Amino acid sequence: MVDDVLRLRLALLASAFRGGRRLARTAVVAVLLVGGAWGALLLADRFDPQDSGHRAALVVIASVLALALAVAPLTSGLGSAMEPRRFAPFPIPAPRLAGALALAGALGVQGLGVLVGLVAFLTAWAGTEAEGVAAATGLAGAVTVILAGQALVAIAAQVAVAPTSVRTVTHFARGVVALCLVTATTAAVLADRGRDDDELGELASVLAATPLGVPWATPGAAGDATGWGIVGSILLAGMLGLGWALLVQRLLEAPERQRLAPRSRGLGLLDVVPATQGGVIAARSILYWTRDPRYRLALVALPIAPVLMMLALAVAGVDASLLWLIPLPVLALFLGWFSHNDVAYDHTAVWLHVAAHVRGASDRWGRAVPPLLLGVPLVLLLAPLCALWSGLPGAAPLLAGVSLGLLLTGIGVSSVASAAAPYPAPRPGAGPFDQPPLTAATAGWSQGLSMLTILVLMSPALVLAWLGLTSDPAMLGVAAGVGAATGPVVLVLGVLLGGRVFRRRAPELLDLVLRT
Repeated sequence: MVDDVLRLRLALLASAFRGGRRLARTAVVAVLLVGGAWGALLLADRFDPQDSGHRAALVVIASVLALALAVAPLTSGLGSAMEPRRFAPFPIPAPRLAGALALAGALGVQGLGVLVGLVAFLTAWAGTEAEGVAAATGLAGAVTVILAGQALVAIAAQVAVAPTSVRTVTHFARGVVALCLVTATTAAVLADRGRDDDELGELASVLAATPLGVPWATPGAAGDATGWGIVGSILLAGMLGLGWALLVQRLLEAPERQRLAPRSRGLGLLDVVPATQGGVIAARSILYWTRDPRYRLALVALPIAPVLMMLALAVAGVDASLLWLIPLPVLALFLGWFSHNDVAYDHTAVWLHVAAHVRGASDRWGRAVPPLLLGVPLVLLLAPLCALWSGLPGAAPLLAGVSLGLLLTGIGVSSVASAAAPYPAPRPGAGPFDQPPLTAATAGWSQGLSMLTILVLMSPALVLAWLGLTSDPAMLGVAAGVGAATGPVVLVLGVLLGGRVFRRRAPELLDLVLRT
């Protein structure tokens, strides 16, 4: 019976490699796992067990990553095919089914993440007196994480029956995972810098007193605390295993809660936005960005480019303090540039804008809302964090000003480019990798010229930033001000000019989408 459940799990994993959308998502997850594994092993290799700051950072990083991996299964929804209740029609004893599902849970993204973390944890303590203790508590912690993830999904699937509750749980889990990743990165950077050992030590001591941190803090403990830590880690895994078996038995016997059907209430997002041309177009653009697979794939892939750049530059020997200044500006640049072909993505639906005599500026402003709603908070939240990780004085204003400038300048340039030089795009409903039947050299020219225009318009701020980093630190504040001033000006001018171009080229735009 166990082998049947495992074969079912492997078949479900294999299905992720079929279909354009699933394959793209699988490829992104694989890239993130490979990058995470490389980073984890690199940090583990630099771990010094004699350094109190390193020991504290290891406890913090392992604890928050364990929490992220336990919550990670909730981020993909609650309709898992491996839910215990789905096996209720089959005459399988509850204890055997619980064990089989626990083993099946170790196969997948969560299991790979736990394996990578466990190998990094054992690598960090390899060659020390605590190597055996780390092996025992690490294995117990890995089992705890996998069982906790299984239990959370099973419980959430029974509690969250309404669609709104399901979305709330999913988004909350994604927020927890993101916060854990930020915390782990911050702890790694602070430990590498070696100037905040007291703060890390206090946080590590707090985590070590909780079930979340006991398995990871025990190897660094002294005296009787080591023995109690080993016993506590094994007991925690055993109690969670017993709780999982009881939960499976309860789910097999209890009646399933009725899932509430979604009710249509009003017009959704259209009830929230202003009743203007720009407001309606903004609502439709937001729905495109959140539901259209062509947009969603690009948004998922956007953070990968900065990460790959950081990895390449790190291998080339670039200083770590400068590396943390790269991701946010690059992300803002690509996010602003992403909508440079937005009109072509509408396909034949753009005729509604032409037939309704929508003002060009209203069309441009409406399409600019999604990247603004996503990009501006992202820049304001990540700028202080990246500045903290870099350790350079004056980096926070620099990152915020230059990144906002790149984002707003990119949106302004894209407002003109999407009306002046659109090119064939995948049709609505098509896969993100599907190619349009008509191709032209316009695509390369439009992409290259729009990107080059953004960089040229932002070149004063970028040059000043480079001078501030290499020779005169006083230029950092000037670069931040120039970048923050350039962005809004280019955005307003781009929207106004793009609106005029959109109205004048409406027949050509319709001809383009009808031919593709």
